[in-house]
Amino acid sequence: MGDQNKKYYFADLEKMSSDEHMNEDVQDIACPRLVLEYNKHMGYVDKLDMLKSIYELDRKSKKWWLRIFWYLLDISLVNAYIIFKNRNTTTKSGKCMTLKHFKLAVCLRLIGADENIPKKGRISSVQQNTFKANVPQEIRYDSCAHMPIHGSSRRCAYCSSTSSPHRTKWICSRCNVGLCLNANKNCFLPYHRR
Repeated sequence: MGDQNKKYYFADLEKMSSDEHMNEDVQDIACPRLVLEYNKHMGYVDKLDMLKSIYELDRKSKKWWLRIFWYLLDISLVNAYIIFKNRNTTTKSGKCMTLKHFKLAVCLRLIGADENIPKKGRISSVQQNTFKANVPQEIRYDSCAHMPIHGSSRRCAYCSSTSSPHRTKWICSRCNVGLCLNANKNCFLPYHRR
């Protein structure tokens, strides 16, 4: 599959100079235009194959047309990335977007989730400081059978945060979350109000 194999073409001939090292003279030889164009641009094909193989979308399938679809999608994404890279030299951060991030951005735009593109770096302090229990709103805000019961020590679902964790032994029987309930602090009532 290398470039050393014999290739046969139907093409018109062009004159091409060839260096003869034995006689140290230059001769004109006939060469197809197709071969000249191939040799001129073969580096682009190798680069395309290299970029395509980095994050290949090929999936094993018994359906031949699906394999062709994945191949064409791969080629289209790499070509789009090359065009994007030529037109946009840098991003907001001053660095050029990588092929991986380009493919991710295209996929997220296609499914309509482009505003949720994950950012590099540390998680913001707002996200770190919040602690939220996963209780559906239908259960949390319905007004039936929410009774405080004594149980094991847990973090309060209403007032606890990463920077200031509050632990309690009182649990809501319906929501199954810890809530502060003592003489100084009552998180049970505000947690169940909208």
